Amino acid sequence: MTDRHLLDIDRLSDNDIEHILNRACALAAGGEAMQVRATVANLFYEPSTRTRVSFELAAGRLGLRVVNIELEHSSATKGESLEDTVATLTAMGVDAVVLRHPESHRISRLAKAVKGVHLVNAGDGTHAHPSQALLDAATLRARGIDFAQLKLAIVGDIRHSRVAASGLRLWQRLGVPEVRLAGPPELLPERAPVPTASLHDNLADAVRGADVVMMLRVQHERMDRAGWPDRESYSADWGLKEADLEQAAPDCRVMHPGPINRGMEIDAAVADGERSLILEQVKMGVFARMAVFEWLFGR
Repeated sequence: MTDRHLLDIDRLSDNDIEHILNRACALAAGGEAMQVRATVANLFYEPSTRTRVSFELAAGRLGLRVVNIELEHSSATKGESLEDTVATLTAMGVDAVVLRHPESHRISRLAKAVKGVHLVNAGDGTHAHPSQALLDAATLRARGIDFAQLKLAIVGDIRHSRVAASGLRLWQRLGVPEVRLAGPPELLPERAPVPTASLHDNLADAVRGADVVMMLRVQHERMDRAGWPDRESYSADWGLKEADLEQAAPDCRVMHPGPINRGMEIDAAVADGERSLILEQVKMGVFARMAVFEWLFGR
């Protein structure tokens, strides 16, 4: 078996990216799902609702057998290494492991140590979340948005966000000419991560004329409690409100990878409003991960 993995965006070819995006859109439009005879294990070392459930649903729609492993009930609590856990699952006949891990680059090291199993990165520390980036791009493509003309604002905790990290790599590959990164100084990277990105110290500059505004939550779990921003102050300065969108492009759309902290980074009226694509992202998550599984198994 060829050990094809989804570890990060950079390891995908341009053809891989186009295939996955086009296939996700086709499935979302009612295309017939292929059937894959294989077994997938979901191994999540961090909490998840959207990602884990959508991977499980995606696998089920393709006919894959799914095994969910609860961390607190696994041998990791007895000191077993991740490598030994995955090797054990592989020996039992598991064909792919979907892994979420709090340590950046952990899945890349795992890929060097294990053989005979496909690996899918469902988020590793602050490093990468490739399937989220792919589903976000597929959501916009399904809406008919031209990436070559897109002005994208990403607002919030950029520094700690694996969603932003993977997204920036993908948006660059897709030819998005302008990405504005905005947030408090302590939540921004020291410099723009890609040539097409710019840093902004206020919400208004980021949103002005934007075609898409993607809001990100504060990653409290990745910083000391002393560094947590005050909720009310953060909402006043950085929370996206309907009034803020008056300066955006007339048909501006709002995205958020979830989970949402209503009343902090986004008002409920915006999250639930007509500009919001948030639930469309959730729906596309299943189709994009179906496309990932098809690609993973060479279908």
